[in-house]
Amino acid sequence: MPGVRLKIGDNEKLSTKITYEDLIVLYKQFIYRYGEVPVYSKCDLRHNMPQGRIVNRILKENNITYNDFLLQFGKVSHVRTESMDYDIYVQRYKEISDKIGRALKETELINNKYGLPSSGWFVKYCPCDSVKTFVDFVRWCGYDVHYSLTKEFVSQKLIELENRLGRPILREDITENNIGFSTIVLNRLYGGLNDAKKEIGLMRTLPNQPLSFEYYKITLTEAFYNLKNKTGRNFASWHDLESGLYHKNNISHKSMKRAFDREGLDIFSYIKSIGFEMNPNSFGHRYVFNDGERTISSMEFDFSTYLRSVGYVYNSNYFRDVMYKNFTGETGKINCDYVVNIGNNKKLYVEIAGVIYNNKNDNWRTCYYSSKKHREYQKNLIRKENLLIESNCSYLFLFPSDMISGDFKNILINKINYIKKMVA
Repeated sequence: MPGVRLKIGDNEKLSTKITYEDLIVLYKQFIYRYGEVPVYSKCDLRHNMPQGRIVNRILKENNITYNDFLLQFGKVSHVRTESMDYDIYVQRYKEISDKIGRALKETELINNKYGLPSSGWFVKYCPCDSVKTFVDFVRWCGYDVHYSLTKEFVSQKLIELENRLGRPILREDITENNIGFSTIVLNRLYGGLNDAKKEIGLMRTLPNQPLSFEYYKITLTEAFYNLKNKTGRNFASWHDLESGLYHKNNISHKSMKRAFDREGLDIFSYIKSIGFEMNPNSFGHRYVFNDGERTISSMEFDFSTYLRSVGYVYNSNYFRDVMYKNFTGETGKINCDYVVNIGNNKKLYVEIAGVIYNNKNDNWRTCYYSSKKHREYQKNLIRKENLLIESNCSYLFLFPSDMISGDFKNILINKINYIKKMVA
């Protein structure tokens, strides 16, 4: 369908033939005549303007968003965007944040002058499933979230936390995992937790009434024996004990240690006296089985112990630290944690991915990790997965949530049964 003729300065041109430069002139003419920036409903022949579809085509051909185009004419409003533009707007958010030396705040995105969409839009279309709030988005972009938080936001979060707890908020309640920020934010905005409570009108902290030493001693002892019964381990990290998997009572390592200190006792000596030992974290604990297998983390220990419990034998039908060059086209010195023989010449290649977290949507490949160490680990794990896929290998990656919860047992057995069914 032929276009209509539009007056552009002293010339006329078919609306289907106008260029980006012509479009700018048409918009300026409209603004001069009518005193406003035209909206789509006024893009018609009566106003000497091309139709909206023509405007969109020209902007798309020139890789310019509609919001950016309007911004040059001083049109500042709520930005309406499509999810396909996400990477463009994230890049602009970062560029502006870098320019001003901090992350743009949530309130600064309301009818903003930067041509950026709202904070809710950034959260809604983020490809990382762990991004649930604007604070998560800022962290995902690689910025310090502390300086992007406002008093209004923090106050509301504290009110919600108090309602959820049903008691006065304690310092140990203020963690990034629990509320999205640390006490550093409270110190910056209010001067501290007590000052924040006073200003917001929250319940005051009650005088500290520590539980008895016997309570802590019995709780700690029972937790270790429960862990031993469930995992076979005689060592644990504080993360193990605080996970809630081995005792219904709350275990805080600070409270435990203070209780022993009040009695003039060393908590680690007591733990050793009942036949156990502490491991600083879930990694770095070395253990050698009687047949020579060596594990270097509690996660590896748990996995090997389970394999043995269901009949697998080390160096007979499961192997450790097998080089990728032995079963893929890889030439470098990377190895696979476990190779399990499951019969019919089929093998299962297992990596204990204990450094990075994953969630139920399995987003570890695309999630942005703030730590450089974690990003490097993610990169190497993706490399391993590509090698396994290219070599047509059956594989399984297990993450901390799988190991700590014990779900890895069902995940492993289900995977083995699936492979056996496929080759039957």
